[in-house]
Amino acid sequence: MGPEFQPDVPLLEVLLYGIFNPATIIVAFLMGRKADDKSKIMIAAFAGAAAGVAVLYLVTLLRLWDTPTLARAVGGVFVTSLVAGFAYAGAGYLLRRS
Repeated sequence: MGPEFQPDVPLLEVLLYGIFNPATIIVAFLMGRKADDKSKIMIAAFAGAAAGVAVLYLVTLLRLWDTPTLARAVGGVFVTSLVAGFAYAGAGYLLRRS
């Protein structure tokens, strides 16, 4: 038995909300800049993903954007944000001041 896709959740929007979420970008990048070891990049990516999902939940709760179906796909948004957050945290780690 394969996974059941929900037809009312657009996967492209899930991908875009995960990658271009401003909270994910800001938190992961800034925490990546503060990291003093490469192993802390994953922690920064996780924190960025958690912040991105929290902002998405808040926006959905307050009905600010047209995101009611994306709240149902929060797992996909989190995983996408985690992967993107790893890239943002890595960029922050590489651009930190020595």
